[in-house]
Formats: sequence, C-alpha cells, structure tokens
Amino acid sequence: MNKNTKTALIVALSIFGAGVLIWLCISMSVGFNYSKLSWGWDSGENSSLVDESSFKEEHIDKDIKENGQKIIINVVSADVTVSPSEDGKVHLSYDNTENTYFEYVEKDDKVTLTQKQKNYSIIGIIGSSEKLNVELSLPAGREGELNINGASSDITISDIDMKDEMNIYSVSGDVDISDCKAKTLGTGTTSGGIELRSIDVASIKGGTVSGEIRLQDISGKIPLTLESVSGEVYAENVDAKDLSVSTVSGETTLKNVSGMKADFSSTSGRVGLNKVDFREIKFSTVSGDISGSVKGASDDYTAYTETVSGRNNLSGHRGRGERTLDFSTTSGSIDISFQK
Repeated sequence: MNKNTKTALIVALSIFGAGVLIWLCISMSVGFNYSKLSWGWDSGENSSLVDESSFKEEHIDKDIKENGQKIIINVVSADVTVSPSEDGKVHLSYDNTENTYFEYVEKDDKVTLTQKQKNYSIIGIIGSSEKLNVELSLPAGREGELNINGASSDITISDIDMKDEMNIYSVSGDVDISDCKAKTLGTGTTSGGIELRSIDVASIKGGTVSGEIRLQDISGKIPLTLESVSGEVYAENVDAKDLSVSTVSGETTLKNVSGMKADFSSTSGRVGLNKVDFREIKFSTVSGDISGSVKGASDDYTAYTETVSGRNNLSGHRGRGERTLDFSTTSGSIDISFQK
C-alpha cells in the first residue's frame, strides 16, 4: 500500500465517522425536531401552528385504510414495534401523556406520526424516565415506503411483507429486523446495535458509529454495504452477491458467508474469516490483521499481497487459480488457510 493510498483510506473512513457525528450534533441542535430541517422530519403543513393544549393525556388507536401510503414515524425516547396486520388495514397505536404528544397527519398519500414535547426541552425528553411505545401494524404486500427515525429509541420489525423500501434509523437505540420482505433496506444507528435476520430484499445498506451490526440467515445473492467506525460487523450464514465492509477500528467477523466479491477496508480493524466462499476478496488496511479460512484449495487462488512490516503467510503462495486474494497492509498481518 503506497503512501497516497494509505492517506486516502484514512481520510475516507474518518469522513464517514465524522459525518455521522455531525448528524448527531445537528440533531441535538434542533432538539431532535427534524421538522426544522428542510430534508428532515415532515409532519405536514402548518404543523407549527398546532395548539398543544388540544392534546390531552389519552391512548389513541388509528385504523387507516390501506392505499400504499408512505408512512413516516419520528420519535424521541419512544420504542417502535412493527408487526403484521390481519385485516388489510394500517393500524397505529400510541399514547399522548401530560408532557409528550404525537402529531398525526394524513395527507397526499402520506401518513406521518411525529412525537413532540410540550414546553420542549431535549434534556427533558432524553433524561425522562417516561418511556413510550408506538405500535404499527401493516398488511401484507403493501407498496408504500416505511420510514422510521428514532432518538434513544429501540425499533423492532418482524414478519412484514412489503414491496417498497424500508428506511430505519435510530440515534442511540437498537434496530432489530427479522423475517421481513421489502424492496430495499437502509438502516443505521449511532451507538445502538443493528440485528438483521432472515431478510428478503434486493439490497441492504447499514451503518453505525459504535454499535454492532449483525447479519444472519440472509440469502438471495444481493449487494450488502456495511459501514462502522468502532462497532463490530458480524455476519453468519449469508449468501451475498457483493459484500462491502468499511470500518475504522471495528472488527469484522464472517462465518459461512459466500458471494462473488468481498471488499474490506479499515484503519486498524481486524477481519476474521471462517469458511468464506468468494470469487474475489480484497482487503486494504493500515494496521488491521486479516486471518482465518477460505473455501477451496490453495491452487484455486491467485494471491496478491503487499505489507511493510506485518507477517504474511501468503508471501510464498504460488497458486494461479481463477479466484483472487488481494491484500494490502502497512503493519497488519496476513494469516489465511484453505479448506476444500
């Protein structure tokens, strides 16, 4: 790895981490009220003119006729649960309290639910012991997008069948998505974990600063893009098309993961491989190690390796197979074995 390549790698990964942190700072500066940002939370026209005194302490259930609406949920210190609906309708359930209320807007093929605080104070919301819950039920085969944005919120989605996109983000809460079908999935957290199991989508993009990303039992040969600053990336029983993992110091662990191409980049994060099966594996790092096993015989692979001071057990590799290992490090070590 030459000096320019190493510098570019460090800068690129640092920019990603800084970008997420800037997002968090902006969020705090507007009190997590993204309606103040032109690209953010949209709670409908004239939302700022709502009379807060009209919201009283009560439980609310909304039964919404399904017509492919885009659904947007924006919450702070409230958990969100999404489950199937059995009657062909969209259902929303939430509680307005003495201090917090939810503004509901249904207009122009879009349903928006935004949590707000009376006498707003971000410290008051985040520090409050009051933990609310929003429940959303969706019928199978729906075509509208699902967008959930949370701060200090756990988001759980299971057994959902969609034909459109899912975009699920939380600042400090966990995201757990299982047994779901959608067009594409985009998800991210700052410090919360992301767990994806048995997902049927055309592509997955996930990112975190310090939380863990875990993927399990995912098939379909789809492109996977995963980014982390210091959080671990873990994948098991995954059949991808192309896999891209970028970290700064977070570790990457793959068990029984296959596909056409895997591309790993890090500053100091290590990569551990256990019976991975790719036609091409690339790894670029400054001081991170790569170790473990790849499927196939030694002669199945052509290895290109470059390291300055790290150990390299592939330095004497003479295979000229159709599969490729392309590893570049400065001080990281390379230790790869082959399993037929």
